[in-house]
Amino acid sequence: MTSARVPHVPSISSRLAQSSLTPALRQVAELLLVDPEAVAFGTVASVAERAGTSTPTVVRTATALGYDGFAHLREAARAELSMRLSTDAVRVRSAAPASDLDALRDAECSNVTATLDGLDRVALGRAIHLLDNAERQLWVLPSTQTEGVAERLVDQFHLLGRRAVLLVGSEFRISTSLAAVRRGDVVMTIDIPRHEPAMLRMQALAVHAGAVPVVVTGSVPTALATDGGVVLPFASTSVWPFDSLVGLTVVANLLINSLSERRQPEVAKRLADLESAWTRSGALRS
Repeated sequence: MTSARVPHVPSISSRLAQSSLTPALRQVAELLLVDPEAVAFGTVASVAERAGTSTPTVVRTATALGYDGFAHLREAARAELSMRLSTDAVRVRSAAPASDLDALRDAECSNVTATLDGLDRVALGRAIHLLDNAERQLWVLPSTQTEGVAERLVDQFHLLGRRAVLLVGSEFRISTSLAAVRRGDVVMTIDIPRHEPAMLRMQALAVHAGAVPVVVTGSVPTALATDGGVVLPFASTSVWPFDSLVGLTVVANLLINSLSERRQPEVAKRLADLESAWTRSGALRS
């Protein structure tokens, strides 16, 4: 099987950090940071005027940053500006929905439908195959905002008998754990639309060591490494103010249900044994 390919898309700021620009090109590049609207909604001429430089310099800056000309750079600036305008801090300043219950119901039902309709069945099948391979160590790397869903998912992996390591804590702690990554392992990254730079670095570290990426994300295209791996997108539309994790939870449930089905006899016995142990110890009561 082959997975749906979602390109690795570096952000404008990461391209700037990694580029060696002449002073003239840097003058245009800095405009992207201080006044992104001027680039997102401008022309080559207006950007040149705003930056105090020439139109050829604007075009050369776009090329130096890895874009196919100014139009491609402007498209990227618009995409990043759109994401910036849809942050928690911005949404909370808008008016609350008139009917919070109806608005929430509509938004979350839409997230569930959009998530399930948006999943590529081939990509999903490959992800399940990767997650079900007991010979591959599974590393689960969530963003700070998705740690709760990831912790529950790892617990359920363990209940199914699947080895999984939850990577949380400081960058030092996570990088120390990832020193044990071996080629062929699986690194499952879980993220919402805005990426945390530390998580990008840690996922890149695991992939560089040979881990196969399984990316569960609310942002497509994504800046996370995806080459040779698989991407499972989810919808995270929010009513107000925080990104929804309902679509993410649907993907997590779908993965656990699929793994349970593949391992049904083994899982049935394992859960029956665990239930007996919980009952004898009084750990759970009905």
